[in-house]
Amino acid sequence: MLNAIVDTSLRYKVLVLVAFAVLVGLGVMAYRQVPVDAFPDVTPTQVNIYTESPGVAAEDIERLLTVPIEAAMAGLADVEVVRSVSLFGLSYVAVYFKDNVDIYFARRLVGEKLQEVKGRLPEGYGEPELGPNSSGLGQVFWYTIEDADKKLSAMDLRTLQDWTVRLILRTAPGVDDVTTWGGHEKQYQVQIDPRKLVKYGVSFKEVMERLAANNKQVGGQYLNVGVEQYLVRGLGLVSSAADIGSIVVAERKGAPIYVRDVAEVKEAPAVRFGAVTRNGEEVVLGIALSRINENAATVVKAVKDKLAIAQAALPKGVELKAVYDRTEIVDKALKTSTNALIEGSILVAVILFLFLGEFRSAIVVIVTLPLAMLFAFIMMQRFGMSANLMSLAGLAIGIGMMVDGAVVMVENAFRLLSHARESGRPINRTRVVLEAAREVANPIAFAIMIIIVVFLPLFSLTGLEGKLFKPMALTITFAMAGSLLLSLTLVPVLAALILKPKEEKDTWLVRWAKKAYLPLLDWALDRKKVVVGAAVALLLGSLALFPFLGKEFMPTLQEDAIMFRVVGIPSTSLDESIRVANVMDASLRKKYPQVRSVLATIGRAEKGETADVNYMEVLLDMKPREEWPTQQTYGALGREMQEFLEGEVQTAVFGATQPIQMRVEELISGVRATLALKIYGEDLDKLEELSAKLKTVVGGVPGVADLSAEANKGKPQMVIKVDRQAAARYGLNADDILAVVQAGIGGEAVSTLIDGTRRFDIAVRLPEEFRSSPSAIAAIPIRTAEGAIVPFSSVAKIELAEGYTFVRREALQRYAVLQMDVQGRDVDSFVRDANAAIAAKVTLPTGYWVEWGGAFENQQRAMERLGVIVPLTIGLIFILLYTAFNSVRHATLIIANVPFAIIGGIVGLFITGQYLSVPSAIGFIAVFGVAMLNGIVLVSFLNDQRKHGLSIRDAVRKGAALRLRPVLMTASVAILGLVPMLISTGVGAETQRPLATVVIGGLITSTLLTLLLLPLIYEWSETRAEAKQRARDAAADVEQAEPVPLPPQPTPETP
Repeated sequence: MLNAIVDTSLRYKVLVLVAFAVLVGLGVMAYRQVPVDAFPDVTPTQVNIYTESPGVAAEDIERLLTVPIEAAMAGLADVEVVRSVSLFGLSYVAVYFKDNVDIYFARRLVGEKLQEVKGRLPEGYGEPELGPNSSGLGQVFWYTIEDADKKLSAMDLRTLQDWTVRLILRTAPGVDDVTTWGGHEKQYQVQIDPRKLVKYGVSFKEVMERLAANNKQVGGQYLNVGVEQYLVRGLGLVSSAADIGSIVVAERKGAPIYVRDVAEVKEAPAVRFGAVTRNGEEVVLGIALSRINENAATVVKAVKDKLAIAQAALPKGVELKAVYDRTEIVDKALKTSTNALIEGSILVAVILFLFLGEFRSAIVVIVTLPLAMLFAFIMMQRFGMSANLMSLAGLAIGIGMMVDGAVVMVENAFRLLSHARESGRPINRTRVVLEAAREVANPIAFAIMIIIVVFLPLFSLTGLEGKLFKPMALTITFAMAGSLLLSLTLVPVLAALILKPKEEKDTWLVRWAKKAYLPLLDWALDRKKVVVGAAVALLLGSLALFPFLGKEFMPTLQEDAIMFRVVGIPSTSLDESIRVANVMDASLRKKYPQVRSVLATIGRAEKGETADVNYMEVLLDMKPREEWPTQQTYGALGREMQEFLEGEVQTAVFGATQPIQMRVEELISGVRATLALKIYGEDLDKLEELSAKLKTVVGGVPGVADLSAEANKGKPQMVIKVDRQAAARYGLNADDILAVVQAGIGGEAVSTLIDGTRRFDIAVRLPEEFRSSPSAIAAIPIRTAEGAIVPFSSVAKIELAEGYTFVRREALQRYAVLQMDVQGRDVDSFVRDANAAIAAKVTLPTGYWVEWGGAFENQQRAMERLGVIVPLTIGLIFILLYTAFNSVRHATLIIANVPFAIIGGIVGLFITGQYLSVPSAIGFIAVFGVAMLNGIVLVSFLNDQRKHGLSIRDAVRKGAALRLRPVLMTASVAILGLVPMLISTGVGAETQRPLATVVIGGLITSTLLTLLLLPLIYEWSETRAEAKQRARDAAADVEQAEPVPLPPQPTPETP
């Protein structure tokens, strides 16, 4: 079949050229259209449910809302885990589905289940809603709205953001929602004076009911007046504070009592749970969320276009300023990858020219490189993949391998053309190229198929590691499939058209290589035991280094950004957090001239975040590197800043992170840290106690950094308990007393004022003086059923207590978290040491257990899966090799060569101090592929030489000498193709470096050993096989030489 493809291509050369011209056109189109991102979207199939219940404490939120919602969701099909956080005023439940579930189907399932659950939730505690249909990395663009003239209040700015800017940005293609954070949400507050309620004999509840009943709009169908139809509209909506004040609450002795008689109506800010500061001043922040599976770059472009429209709609002096733009890191990451690809391709071209020494041959091979990449881009577009650090790294690894088939094909065609020239007969180039192609088509096809099979284990990865590394495996597969297609079609056609028969002479590089290699090969062939012994010793030596290599999931992606997580003590107020943010801001900008601005997001936005006011994230906007006073890495500067801030602000715990890194960590395990120790159990007090013990133990393990137990207990609470007996004596219901707590102290929205397209809550609340302290609350006058006036403290007990900031749950169990990072050592050994310390020093009560989460969890899962799949893959490769050579001996010979490829990779990691991570494991997989490719080419050629009647030693010497050039070329092309990736320092280089280190180190040793060990083992195995065959032949000859006794002749007696 392969020969038929080559035959057809050479017969219809013009057609092949036209077909590939079309491929170039389609490839360029795909290259332009393929979505770009910094990072593959690793978001699990996840649906979030938010239930806002203003003013309710975390423990009550858990009991009343979270537990029933969680229990219902856990029973849905294909749910992997349900996580939840209950905190002051908010229940957040995240339902994680298996990766193969469609996100829209998952949302429908959850939505349907939510309708059932609503019936089981107590009334008056908020409505559960689905969160935005955005990925965990969906925050693609942040901007602030600021008033340069300082004429507008924080409430005015917030109103502009909510009702002007946000509505314009929501129409941008690909935007799912725009979240608002900071500023003051405008409300019309009816601040009821309890003394006036007593004076007029009106209750709190009556005012609330009248407000709701006097703000309506109805339709009365239509009237026919003569020949005309009149629509009937009943208008009773309030449109201003004056309208609200004019609502009648009651009537006393024929005189109406208005709202304004018992309350003050004014525009005032709603209760808030978060704030945003920038450069020491409060601002309003908008966050554009891209819809799931959208291309970040196009969404950001669309948002920026709409931002310009929004800016024109704002009053003079109000500015929209971008503070975080995902495309910046996308551009930097793509620059890292594309530079590696371009530089690698140039190096490959130079190497090919040096080895082939012939411009035409080099051109034919080099053409295949961009074409194979364009083929990969076409396939990426078809499969809906994005061009990101991981998928482009796949192309970078493949640079060397993509040209392998073409190198072998062109090299063989060139050799046969020069032989034909020497024979002196007229040369039919097409026929010679066809013969050359037929010789190598099978080995090329099998070698490329094996490289594709080698990457099969990556397709078995699931979860986060699957989403990260499958794009890499897919792009390699696409590029290799493209290179196979090119090697069997375009390369022979171009070879027949372009190559000229020339005298085959080695270039100076090949001459030099042969001069060094052939005497070494002869020496090795005569000292088989010494060479094999040395190779095995090297292998064992490198394996001995293996335990000293640290293990990690993958190196941290350096985003060229600095961000801090800052956690204050649980009792911290919002005002105190704002003060701390301003202290940090001033300190950082004063000490570090590198900092352009400091943005602190405190607490949570109205939706989408699950943090309390003691938590903030601080994002630094840095000047370009060239303007820094000292040249240092972002990581080093971040650590230095962290130490400085810890000295400046003693009341908070700091952790350095980066925007994408933090979101990824949170997606993985629900925790914003690299590593988390989760303690599961029922009782919150017990969990708190165990957390403290474990923190002490883990804190003593070397390598721990930024260790923090989530400070949970210690949220001050004012507990107001209804005194039922006293209430009964005064003829009051618990509801009358709790209405004062909920609406009077907390504030409650009772209706909505509609102003054009804008909507503002009408809320009731007590004035500040009646709710400013426990004693003020105790003195609130309440009217009894008989009309007597008693203080609030006579019907309710007011106590101060400590509660919890939040309650975390996972898999229907409560848990507490210790968050940490690991520095100066690998995560794997750290976890082993920590587990040993915990087992020795902490006894966990019955029903309590610990588990590690975060990056460690993924690393264990990935390594476990690879441990099963890699041996199976090697088995599959063995079957392929057996099919190619029809010989178990030759298949074993090539497979046996593979372990020696490990040596350079391990030594490379050890010397550079890098850890064994998933990218380095992929590096080893790639090295195995190239080692086998070289093995196949060499063994198939040695077999050809034997078929030509050469003795084993002559076949080995001649075959090795002839194949030296392609083997060296294949290896050096793969090595040099990855050198730019190895030395790159751009964004994302850290994730690609371990891979490049392993491939380069592995190929150096693997190539040297392929050229020495393989011929040597081949000679030994062939000699043994020949000796056995001779013995069998001799035995057969002996059998034939012995006289065979004749059967007895029949006699008359024995017929």
